[in-house]
Amino acid sequence: MIEFENLTLEEWGQSLKPYQFNIILQLVRNYGEMEAAEKWINAKGPQETATFGGISNSLNTGKNYWYSLRDEFNKLICGHPDYTKEREKLISTGKIIGLGGVSYISTLLSPIVGLSVPILTPAVMLLLHTAGKMGINAYCSMVTTNSDN
Repeated sequence: MIEFENLTLEEWGQSLKPYQFNIILQLVRNYGEMEAAEKWINAKGPQETATFGGISNSLNTGKNYWYSLRDEFNKLICGHPDYTKEREKLISTGKIIGLGGVSYISTLLSPIVGLSVPILTPAVMLLLHTAGKMGINAYCSMVTTNSDN
């Protein structure tokens, strides 16, 4: 069974660039950890701008990256068979996930979610901190209960 290092938010934040952590701290203070992660992932950036091809950047692609990240993270952490090999690799150095797990999970989920590693890393860090505070069994129980509704 996977366990998490008992780290504070500031200690988990060492896995981020300082500018990322400062923004994440502000978001957490204003919204709490899970909503801060969602706001970080779903941030739109500048509106009504044109990209390099002259195509408007204001079109909504319809993809909710937060739901995609959260679902894949939950499958990885809570024992879904899609991630058996990846989970075994994650805990191969020990059953406790720490700061190294942030970059491993971000790199693993980046192509699946469709966002770059630097964008995913702060949200993954917040998800790991939240799951670590609750404990893996409580977190996965909550995830299963919420997905049934």
